[in-house]
Amino acid sequence: MAGCRIVNAAVEGSVENINKIAEQYKTLGTNFITDLNNAIAEMEGEAKDALQNFINTDVKSFVEESLPSAVQGMATLLEANRTNFVDADQQIADSISGS
Repeated sequence: MAGCRIVNAAVEGSVENINKIAEQYKTLGTNFITDLNNAIAEMEGEAKDALQNFINTDVKSFVEESLPSAVQGMATLLEANRTNFVDADQQIADSISGS
């Protein structure tokens, strides 16, 4: 059976980086929506209205909320795993030392 090992500092750094990336996705998502709306600004008609509605509802929700949340969720999962390993290690150490 293979052992499980975690390098605390590496995971901490990764969690910080992933959270920064999630924020960047949110900012870039906002910029993306702005650029899409600017691209169709001169259009006219029902197609424009439908496209603008799609951009400002489904696409906006995905790029500004869903995608950044999914990335942040991975950081949360990694942090929980890191914390569990630290806690388990401390419990084993306490058990060995009789604390």
